[in-house]
Amino acid sequence: MGLFNIYQGIQRELERGTSRTGIFEKYSKNSPVDTAKYAYVLASIPYPQLRQKYLKLNAVLFLLLLTLPCLGIVVEWPIDFSQSTLFIAIKTLVPLLLGYFVFHFHGGIYRVLGIWCLIDLLESILLLNFTTAAGLAKVVLLFLIVVISFYLARRVFPNLKVLGPRQDDQGNYLL
Repeated sequence: MGLFNIYQGIQRELERGTSRTGIFEKYSKNSPVDTAKYAYVLASIPYPQLRQKYLKLNAVLFLLLLTLPCLGIVVEWPIDFSQSTLFIAIKTLVPLLLGYFVFHFHGGIYRVLGIWCLIDLLESILLLNFTTAAGLAKVVLLFLIVVISFYLARRVFPNLKVLGPRQDDQGNYLL
């Protein structure tokens, strides 16, 4: 069973009002090998009250992610097609892909997004890409994305690490 199918099944169970621990026990009993996968999916679905509380900030983050590729192309303009443009394409498409998951409030992406944009921010600073107005705007935009993504990850999804669910001292997954 793939993550998408597990996510949909758990989402339906949560909408019915089943508790997270009940869902985890049910799914883990059926397939004990995949308990980490079930814990990850449960921890990446926000509690309804947290989703509602941080929905506007998430929308701001989504809009910033839509702006980032456009600003990246402006900074790189004019593009020399005799050189490799693979990295420009990657730096343009990845924020759009991450934006899809931010739009759907998927918790597993916020820390990855923060790290991706932090690396891009450090690259922009080291290459002195902030000497133009567009470059400075991109640096500020990247900084805002990093701060907001780590903030949302910490507040809305405290039971997730960068790659996987957190565990308590006894080794039980935090849901």
